[in-house]
Amino acid sequence: MRFLDRSAAGLQLARALAPFARDRRGGGLVVLGLAPGGLPVAVEVADALNAPLDVAVVRPLAVPGHDRPVGAIADDDPPLFDRNSLKNLGVTPVEVGASVKRERAEVHRCEALYREGRAGLRVQGRTAVLVSDGLTDALTARAAVRALAGGRPKRLVLAAPLCDARIAAELRPDVDELVCLHLPRYAHAAGPWYGEFHDITDREAAILLHGRG
Repeated sequence: MRFLDRSAAGLQLARALAPFARDRRGGGLVVLGLAPGGLPVAVEVADALNAPLDVAVVRPLAVPGHDRPVGAIADDDPPLFDRNSLKNLGVTPVEVGASVKRERAEVHRCEALYREGRAGLRVQGRTAVLVSDGLTDALTARAAVRALAGGRPKRLVLAAPLCDARIAAELRPDVDELVCLHLPRYAHAAGPWYGEFHDITDREAAILLHGRG
């Protein structure tokens, strides 16, 4: 165990992100939780930095009969595929079309539910801090980063209490700054690094965002 729970990890991460508080002048800072697990961490960061909080929703893309995702999708962006996984399974992006349609609809459902019908916060010209509970999957994080980059932020920061060192090295070129508290050589999942770690429900996610932004 490295962190008591997501909230405790968020408090620690907020201290590491304190220098970005200066960017809040003129509304120039926004914090986004990679939903749903990143939201409890992001809440603590947003509170500490006195910044508005929004959500980034990414869904995995799967091939029937196989557990491992072959891609990820965020907002209305084109799907992001792991070409090696597709090749190993002998499928093409076209054959994942049903999954793309289903998961894009789920992205939109979650965005509307978590935000309670409000529009997402604009990141253009602002410092956008994307917070995860653990960077153990490059596809999910990269899809979220790509979607945010499309909003033309002034600076894009990716932050997490825990980052697989290999994943961190892979993602570093995609962002302006990468902030990680703990960089183990191998971290296949975030859960084992937390004392308390549970799946965040839709209701919990909506409550975490309620009245913010």
